[in-house]
Amino acid sequence: MGALLGCARAAEEFSPVDNSKKAEPYMKKTVIGVFTLWILFCAALPALAQLKKIRFSTSSIAVTELQFRIAQLKGFYRDEGLDLETILIRGAVGMQALLGGSVDYSSAAGALIAAAVRGAPVRLVLVVNARQQFELVAQPEIKAIPQLKGKLIGISSRGGAVDLLTQMILTQNGLTPNKDTTLLVIGTPEEMALALRTGRIAACLLTPPRQLMLYREGFTNLAYSGDYLSTYPSGGVGVTEEKIRTHPSEVFSFVRAGLRGLHFYRQNRSESIEIMSKHLGIKDRSLAAEVYDLHLSRLGGTSYLDEAWMRGAIEFTKKSLGVAKETAPNQVFDFSFAEKARSGIKN
Repeated sequence: MGALLGCARAAEEFSPVDNSKKAEPYMKKTVIGVFTLWILFCAALPALAQLKKIRFSTSSIAVTELQFRIAQLKGFYRDEGLDLETILIRGAVGMQALLGGSVDYSSAAGALIAAAVRGAPVRLVLVVNARQQFELVAQPEIKAIPQLKGKLIGISSRGGAVDLLTQMILTQNGLTPNKDTTLLVIGTPEEMALALRTGRIAACLLTPPRQLMLYREGFTNLAYSGDYLSTYPSGGVGVTEEKIRTHPSEVFSFVRAGLRGLHFYRQNRSESIEIMSKHLGIKDRSLAAEVYDLHLSRLGGTSYLDEAWMRGAIEFTKKSLGVAKETAPNQVFDFSFAEKARSGIKN
């Protein structure tokens, strides 16, 4: 209120005095217009000042990250008083940025679980995809997983979800990773899709829309990761223990905004497909609709809130990393913010 009164006084002092009656109507309109704009500007200042800058690392430009993009476009983060800056950082690297304080939150759910299992002070506080979205895509001439023996297989980074899931699928099909096959760090999903097209690698895990686009070009669908592991996320929100301890209200606001984005995505098919088309660069409307419907069918709901789901994700990670020590769910997950936020969002 004080700021508004100050602006009003400043606008009043600014008002010119003109004795010319001919100019009087014009001057009155000008002064009123300037005064109105000034008041509106001053009224906006407190709201702008209250926004808190938040840095959020996402692991890829993919459908698994779309709910966060929707929340940003729809102003859900701003509604929570947060000014979101999204930074693209690959999985395990994004985890390092989170631990180092370069970012406030990370969407690298797989890398976060791996870090927590190793004892890092981090927690996964939200899961937006409780089921896997990855599919193993191969060169057109490769029709079965055993044919990958002696081949190069692309991954995004060491120790992340793509790396661990790729190793699991190979192992369950009789291939020993980095012995029968070579896992090669390629980078982003875009870079892996390009590596497939150019023949640099024989196969890699990809999420919609990239694998669907490649299938149309004749590439082979070797496996759906969800058939091998049903208790593992492909998209979420991770944060440090320190952030939870020192800024719990901020964590809650961030989680709630993300859940609102997910809720909008589920309830608004047409607009979500439109946003997806622009965000992922999908020009074919029928392909965008196919991506949306496939992704929606694999979201997995709130199964991640079950202890059995949490333990399944932990055990898979421990086995992949060769970790023997016991790890309790509360050492990896803290879904109290998500449960509280869900109660306030209409279904």
